[in-house]
Amino acid sequence: MEKVHKIGLFDSGLGGLTVLKALEEVLPQVPKVYYGDTLHLPYGDKSDEAIIGYSLRIVEFLRQKGCDVIVIACNSASAAAGALLEQSFPSLIFVNVIDPVVASLADGNEKKVGLLGTRATVRSEEYPRRLSVLNNNVELVSLPTPLLVPLIEDGFLRSDIAEQVLRHYLNSPSLSGITSIVPGCTHYPLLKELAQKVLKDVRWIDAPEIVAAQVKQWWGSESRLNQPNKNGETEFFVSDKTESFMELAQATFGISASWETAVLP
Repeated sequence: MEKVHKIGLFDSGLGGLTVLKALEEVLPQVPKVYYGDTLHLPYGDKSDEAIIGYSLRIVEFLRQKGCDVIVIACNSASAAAGALLEQSFPSLIFVNVIDPVVASLADGNEKKVGLLGTRATVRSEEYPRRLSVLNNNVELVSLPTPLLVPLIEDGFLRSDIAEQVLRHYLNSPSLSGITSIVPGCTHYPLLKELAQKVLKDVRWIDAPEIVAAQVKQWWGSESRLNQPNKNGETEFFVSDKTESFMELAQATFGISASWETAVLP
């Protein structure tokens, strides 16, 4: 029997669903497995060591579920654990959410770009480091925005509070003169409309779309995975199944599928 190839995605919570949604648009026929580590969210406030530990266990779970392509649908995990995951699982293909976006910035005509990220992502300095290798003419200003993930995960996405917090961050003097914003957390694309309301003339870079395009390009270029699978269903797992998470997944993404709890050792 021919092996069914699957794409695995993981994040600390809802954010990775922005990447999943973009992937469903370009590879609807491919089966996927999504894991939200809700027990440990948000990753952005965790140490690198903790993020690495969570990521290793999750990838092993996804591997056992039959996934041979892993999308690290979390900027904090991409920065802290990406290289180690590739070393630890040489038989798997990894796509992180940093490199495709950095490559897009390097190929464009950007002069000054603002990066909104978690503390872990900004602390890692992975965005500016990788961008400088490809194009050192782009000025990247990184701004830690730790309040945004809890606001989204707690259901305040469309509230006045979210707008006030986002306005506070976007009015930072360090972002003066930027022409584009990179949502350096997979939760942040959900804030696109609010951000464009605050900074009307600043382009919002669609990171999930860029990452999905990278996965599609790789998928189509590999002959062993070139034949589309007929069954494109997605399996959903969380480490802690809460009523609020289920409600947010339904309200924000229209996901009413059955979520299974998988607490990893």
